[in-house]
Amino acid sequence: MNEGRIGIAGGTVMLALLLLAGAAVPLLSEFQPNELVAIPFQPPSRDYWFGTDQLGRDVFTRVFAAVYRDLGVAFLGVTIPLVLGTAIGILLSLATSRIVTALTGSLIDAINALPLLVLAIALIALFGPGLKSIVIVLAMTNWARYARIARTRASVVARMAYIEAARLQGYPWHRILLRHFVPNVSAETLAYALSDFILVIMLISGLSFLSLGAAPPTAEWGVMMSEGRPFVLNAWWMTIFPGIALCWAGIGLSFIAEGMSRRERGAGE
Repeated sequence: MNEGRIGIAGGTVMLALLLLAGAAVPLLSEFQPNELVAIPFQPPSRDYWFGTDQLGRDVFTRVFAAVYRDLGVAFLGVTIPLVLGTAIGILLSLATSRIVTALTGSLIDAINALPLLVLAIALIALFGPGLKSIVIVLAMTNWARYARIARTRASVVARMAYIEAARLQGYPWHRILLRHFVPNVSAETLAYALSDFILVIMLISGLSFLSLGAAPPTAEWGVMMSEGRPFVLNAWWMTIFPGIALCWAGIGLSFIAEGMSRRERGAGE
């Protein structure tokens, strides 16, 4: 139990520091993210803490200007599928039509059978590159993973004694749904969402690294690492510092997810 709390606290502090820096650095910095401030390829120094890139832009400012862009897109990319998938999974578990259940279940299984990255690349080729396209693609595909979790959990909740008691007392279905199904099922999908957040952040940066997400000169971690790749031997700071920020966000979320998992296991013992 204590290990779970420590993990949650540690991860929360890491994310809070990153979000604070993401708000403060672009606001207080004397440079703009896309401003040409110095000679290109200046190494880290007292004047340019993370050095400058191939165009002479301040890497320090750009790294923290990307915080809310990356985390914000990831938040949308998780929240929309979470809400859609949870709702569809609950309704699917309560559906009485075998045709609807079979067709929707087959669609969920088909989407989940495909690797998310491959599916995302294929759909982005259809919609065109960009962060908006990534959010749309995640909304169209990732809901199936939440729907599978929600359907399984809702099927278990439907057999609980308190659900039958509520029916016998004459409570309307919408009350049973909102009071019992949604809280119990969403607890499962929310726990998965924390782990999924890590994967989505990596996916967003990975697609941007492949020129399928944000486009230059946008300050975004994947874009910055992609721009720094040709110069990694001579100007390592262009790739390393955005990579550290990406890892910092992923590790913070991992601590929170693992802490919550440990706390739940401790509560069950």
